[in-house]
Amino acid sequence: MKLPENIKIIEIGPRDGLQNEATFLETKNKIELIKQLVECGFKEIEATSFVHPRAIPNLADAEEVIDGIREQSATFFALVPNEKGYERAIKIGIHGITFVLSATDSHSKKNLNRSTKDSIKELSSLVEHCQKDNRLYRASVSTVFGCPFEGQTEFGRIAGIVESLAKIGFKRVGLCDTIGVANPSQVYQWMTKLTNEFKQLEFELHFHDTYGRGLANVLAGIQAGVFSFDSSIGGLGGCPYAPGATGNISTEDVVDLLEEMKINTGIDKRKLLNTSHTLEGFIHKQLNSQIWKVNKSKCL
Repeated sequence: MKLPENIKIIEIGPRDGLQNEATFLETKNKIELIKQLVECGFKEIEATSFVHPRAIPNLADAEEVIDGIREQSATFFALVPNEKGYERAIKIGIHGITFVLSATDSHSKKNLNRSTKDSIKELSSLVEHCQKDNRLYRASVSTVFGCPFEGQTEFGRIAGIVESLAKIGFKRVGLCDTIGVANPSQVYQWMTKLTNEFKQLEFELHFHDTYGRGLANVLAGIQAGVFSFDSSIGGLGGCPYAPGATGNISTEDVVDLLEEMKINTGIDKRKLLNTSHTLEGFIHKQLNSQIWKVNKSKCL
């Protein structure tokens, strides 16, 4: 088995993890959660989303959150769906932008009210803005491995989307298993082809654990040459426009797996579990992390 020395984990819990929770997490608690995540060693954190507050009420305090963490020693990304969201993000001083689009038109129209082709067209001008404004940016493509409305996505369509994103200036492209239907064989085959064809790109994989395949898919991605992964503390998450989608892969479980395999993540596991303890106290429910469940009594 070919294993790298290091893997990068982008913590997305404060954004993707909290956006679909039943209750609003107070702004001060979001800020505290992010501060503790920085102390754990995360270098990149997706802190919030600049979508319309009516669409994602849980993240209506995006400006306040960014203002409260600006002194922290990490790079903070925010999800941005359109130009208006971009303007809000830049105004508050966000470090990096996660631009979102869907691989299928059905999901794209539900999520962004436009086709995939139109999304890519709009992103072209936003990438130019990022370059002019000297901001980091990455693409996050939803429903890559399967769509709740169209079923399994064709590989040729995904390759075409990746090619279009590369042409308009993306260097980082995240591929998301939004509804958790990918399997290790599919991930390995698809990502081997994509990493070979688009050597100039940094691919990032984003898995949900709907069918319990998340960690296996991480390992398949690593074998295919992908060394950057999104994950969410506590396994929180879900998409309001993807019926049946469950949480993201748990950061605690990913870190534990990789560290046990002697792959460095740069994350302090003890501090991470203590942060999980803090999060559970904030949201008052059981976290969806196997390692957290095993070690819960040992925290603090």
